[in-house]
This record gives sequence, structure tokens and C-alpha cells, in this order.
Amino acid sequence: MTSITRRRPGIPSDYGIAEDEAGMLEWNEVAATLSAAPIFWVSTVTPDGGSHLIPIWGAFIGDAAYIEGGKATRWARNLADGDGRIHIGVDHGGMQVMVRGTAVRTEVEAGLQAAIADEYEAKYPYRPAGNEFWTVAPNAILAWRTDDLEKFASTPTQFDFGGPA
Repeated sequence: MTSITRRRPGIPSDYGIAEDEAGMLEWNEVAATLSAAPIFWVSTVTPDGGSHLIPIWGAFIGDAAYIEGGKATRWARNLADGDGRIHIGVDHGGMQVMVRGTAVRTEVEAGLQAAIADEYEAKYPYRPAGNEFWTVAPNAILAWRTDDLEKFASTPTQFDFGGPA
């Protein structure tokens, strides 16, 4: 697993976000939210530099997201023909999570494929049989709770994975 560091994200001071570490989220709760989220809002870069946003199914195992879909879809073509930049957003259980990363088409080994398929099957009426997925390696993940104003101000947390944020 990648070395993950935690800090406050760069949010303008007039938002009233806490500056100390009190209330920051823990990685395990953010990873659990990503794993449980039924919809991943995926944004990719189009050939003309625009953005393409689509809701799709996905899994989050360890410190990476796994998504699949037809090679002819706009988002998959954007990733295959471009530089692989991708953002994933989820809204689940009162937590908002944004993943900034790079996607690479990969064939996963049997144990990981089974874990991905198990997560899909737990959320959807579907179990992927193949082992080819877009693997999304995060550069940074931003998360915060929006259950109430106090949590909104105290929980914003950024997790860095060593790549460009």
C-alpha cells in the first residue's frame, strides 16, 4: 500500500474551516465510504480539453479505485486517448469524497479480481467476470462530512499519495 499523508486542504479562510487537526477524518473511514458508495461520478478530459462527467459503478480496494465499461464509451476513449487524468466524486452517508488521480487500463490478478467482484456484487445486481479494469491511482483525496455545519467546518481532510495534487 502507498504511503498516505494527511493534512488540511487549501480552502479559503472565510469558509471557517478549522486549521488544527482536531476533527480531521481518518483514512479508514474515507476508504470505507469510497468502498460503500454505490455511484462514482467520473470526470475525464475530452480531446478538446473539456470535461466529461458520468455516473458509473465502481469498487475501491486498498488505496485504488477500479471501474469498468465499454471501450467505446466517451469516458473510456478519453482515458485511452489522453493522459489518463480522472476525478471521481462520491456522496455517501453524509460524506463527500473527491479523488484526483490517473487511470490505467490493467489486468488484475485473480485475488484482486475476486475482491472487486465481491464489492460490485454487494452493491449492484452484477458481478464482473473479467479481470480487465481501469485502475485509478489517487494523487490526492479530499473528504469532509456535511451532516451539519460543525462537521463541515471541522472535517475537511486531504490525503496525499505522493503524486501531483
